[in-house]
Amino acid sequence: MTDKVQAKQDLEYCSIELSKYQNLSRSGLTRNELLAIDGIMIKLKERIKNLRVALYV
Repeated sequence: MTDKVQAKQDLEYCSIELSKYQNLSRSGLTRNELLAIDGIMIKLKERIKNLRVALYV
């Protein structure tokens, strides 16, 4: 039971963090900064996908 509660909290946190990165202005950023942000977004998307699978299976 507590695992589902924790997973839901993690899902909400990751969704909020992903939204922040998606709304971030990218003008003036270097190539390395853009790649770092993209890497973080990819990890967040994977985590969200995994949490959704774990919650709804």
